[in-house]
Amino acid sequence: MEYSKINYFEKTDSPKHREFIISQNNCILCGTVLELKHIADRATGEITEEAFCTQCEVKTRNKTHVLN
Repeated sequence: MEYSKINYFEKTDSPKHREFIISQNNCILCGTVLELKHIADRATGEITEEAFCTQCEVKTRNKTHVLN
């Protein structure tokens, strides 16, 4: 499986670090770079983040972050 280029700017010397970045940024099924969607809700002070694969149409994660 060949992975697309990861747009990540931190130094990734460790193979474990690189594997983690790939697992967070690429579809586990097909390797496609995941699309991220962010929805801010100022009323609740939260941002919802959704990651999904455009090839497989699979949602891989859905997280809610609190705004500071």
